[in-house]
Amino acid sequence: MNRADKIFISIVVACSILFYVPLIWSAYRNKDNVKEVVVSFKDQEILREKIDIDHVYKVKGTLGPVTIEIKNSKVRVEKETSPNHLCSIQGWVSESNRPIVCLPNNIVVEIKSSNSVDDEVDTVIQ
Repeated sequence: MNRADKIFISIVVACSILFYVPLIWSAYRNKDNVKEVVVSFKDQEILREKIDIDHVYKVKGTLGPVTIEIKNSKVRVEKETSPNHLCSIQGWVSESNRPIVCLPNNIVVEIKSSNSVDDEVDTVIQ
């Protein structure tokens, strides 16, 4: 093993450590983060549950009952009554910046985070 090999190995080890540090920091930052599913009907909160509890809920919408499923820290509208079933087509959501909006039923399903940094949108639309 010559000197160039030793330098190359040291650079690879240093880069590996530098790339590993942000992962540890991210895991530590999200350790105490509590996420909840918030369901609103006409701007009034009707349901608030932790996202880590698997359960199926039925809430009343404008056009009929809306079935909301929480499973594996994700949420979706499983079944609803609307003309095009757009709410259930949206599928599973796990991020706090992607709400499920069911306009025909006036239902909004959001994931709220105890950490306000996660709720902020990191894009600018002009």
